Amino acid sequence: MIEKVLCETHGTKDMSFTCIHIALAIDSKEETGFFYSEAEEDLPQIAWCGQCEQWLLDNGEEWTDVFQAKADFKMLCSDCFEEAKNNETETHLR
Repeated sequence: MIEKVLCETHGTKDMSFTCIHIALAIDSKEETGFFYSEAEEDLPQIAWCGQCEQWLLDNGEEWTDVFQAKADFKMLCSDCFEEAKNNETETHLR
């Protein structure tokens, strides 16, 4: 079961994660690119921006400790995740 988080805006929702770049762009509605994985049973959704995607492509597409430090994933509620996704004109399922 996916854990719940308490969001100041949306209340208690499912947990999700985005890279720091997406998380910081939610309020400004700045487009950063939105790459995300298909939700897996009992695992929260996760998304990363175009800059993080390019780093992955340039570095063998491996989720190394270096990549995870660069992406600096932040916990969001599922509604904030959807809001970030809806801010983008194009999204990419990976």
